Amino acid sequence: MAEPNLIYKITILELLHRSGFPLSNSQITDFFLEGNLTDYFTAQQAISDDEEAGFILSQTNHNNTLYSITDDGEMTLDLFKKKITPAISKDINKYLKANSITMKEENSYKATFFRADRGGYVVQLKIMENDVPTMDISFHVATKEQAETLCNNWKVKSDEVYGSIMDILMT
Repeated sequence: MAEPNLIYKITILELLHRSGFPLSNSQITDFFLEGNLTDYFTAQQAISDDEEAGFILSQTNHNNTLYSITDDGEMTLDLFKKKITPAISKDINKYLKANSITMKEENSYKATFFRADRGGYVVQLKIMENDVPTMDISFHVATKEQAETLCNNWKVKSDEVYGSIMDILMT
């Protein structure tokens, strides 16, 4: 039974390698679920195993965790790449072709907050394009609830905020 679990772990590495950018937990899991390759819990276990082994690296921002492949993950993928069947390889290509633009957009809006040394919270909001910040702003707010609200609204309203700031500063 270890063979399918190994294939799931290697498939995650291949998916991250081919995407060329970090993927969220839900994006990786969706690949497995949409292709009926395995169930949610098995996919989560494979992600966890890859992270624990140091093959993938997680970065959490507010309520979103993004994964990227590490150098050790790349070396492991090279060793076990033959375990990925042509059907799985085709599924990866199909999934990335259908979803890469949407996935990249979803991952380009970053919102996080942390407790400030002198009280309150610092909220950091970013729009990234090809790993370059298009917009990067920080706010100091009094409460955790305010920080959470700003972070939660960022994905929905960031384009509007960006446009408003540009309009104000360009006139």
